[in-house]
Amino acid sequence: MLKFIKPARGKEVHQRGYFSYITEGILNMYNVKTTYPNEQFKVYFDLFDIPGYGSENIYDVCFDQDTTDYNSDLSNYSNIELVLPTTRFDPYDESTLTKDKFEICESLIKKHLKLNDEMSNLFSMRHSQIDFTKTIGFHRRTTDMSYVHHVPTISLQDIFNILEVEEFENIFLMSDNLNDLGKFRKKYGNRLITFDEFSTSDLTNEPFFKTQKDDKLIKNHIKEIVFGAYTLGMTKKLICTKSNLSTFSMLSNSKLNYKRLN
Repeated sequence: MLKFIKPARGKEVHQRGYFSYITEGILNMYNVKTTYPNEQFKVYFDLFDIPGYGSENIYDVCFDQDTTDYNSDLSNYSNIELVLPTTRFDPYDESTLTKDKFEICESLIKKHLKLNDEMSNLFSMRHSQIDFTKTIGFHRRTTDMSYVHHVPTISLQDIFNILEVEEFENIFLMSDNLNDLGKFRKKYGNRLITFDEFSTSDLTNEPFFKTQKDDKLIKNHIKEIVFGAYTLGMTKKLICTKSNLSTFSMLSNSKLNYKRLN
């Protein structure tokens, strides 16, 4: 059994969102799986003291992991980021994406990311009320994307025009600011399924993790975005802009019908 630690790379340099660590961890596991195809392995996510998220391990908010083994056998855990890729795999570059890569990542997520009981119950309760055969998903990461990550923002009017050609009864929304949420509610009314009011930023130019919330709100935010990322991946079609969250949704379901707008 190979044992790895997923560290919080770069936290001292700049603030990173929750799914930048989680999605990166999946790509790290992909490197392990393709480098050591016949080996069993486990990963411990060491995500303590993340700027904007408090001092506790943000992975443990939603997922179970073998903390006891990690603490008792620390010397046998190596940095998973040191496992070099065997092939180019950049989720932001469509030319590097293949069905095989998606299938491997989906299997890794199912095997290694184990939702805790609280999250499993939340999924069961909410998902029973969603007809995924009639629901499309939409996610747009905006706030700081244009000036930090230099990703152009697509206007909401253009997005509404794109969505109007789709066939759906409901739309599951994950936005990253309350302004977008309000406009979607005005447009779609009771056709809209969303829990963004519990987790998204109250600013239009800063994401939630840069708005200095208390520990209770931070944990609730993490639960909601994890729920949302998986749920987007279960819809009949995902329409999204580039983000680590939407990338996770794509990787979680290799059969997902998706369309990225940038």
